[in-house]
Amino acid sequence: MVSQIIEERNWVVVEGLNVHYRWIGKTDDYPGTVIQSEAPLLVTNEVALVDPSDDKGTKVEWRFTEQGEKVRVSKRTGHIIPVPISASETIDFKAKAGYPEQEKDTRAADMSEHTYIPQSKTFEMDLMEHYRLE
Repeated sequence: MVSQIIEERNWVVVEGLNVHYRWIGKTDDYPGTVIQSEAPLLVTNEVALVDPSDDKGTKVEWRFTEQGEKVRVSKRTGHIIPVPISASETIDFKAKAGYPEQEKDTRAADMSEHTYIPQSKTFEMDLMEHYRLE
């Protein structure tokens, strides 16, 4: 189980993995005690995602579904590995549902409206047509 995530360094600390033992409190008359501490693992190549179909670690690749949605797919089995909702949220950004539309926001309907019509004209040709010059 993941006990700590260090996003700035792409590290993750996992309980029971990459364990180091060290002696503390050792003096002349007391032998001290041994404590275990987990060292961080690099996310890119030392940690694998779990394939939900068989609960084994797997490498993943990104693909697009027929609907155009970008998903993670297990390279070993081909099953889709869902991305948790919390992965899209950071300290600075929460999910879009958490932000209600305000008065000064651009409405979603205005964003989806197509106002630009591409044409194969030069700037001068466009001006001549606009001012009705021949």
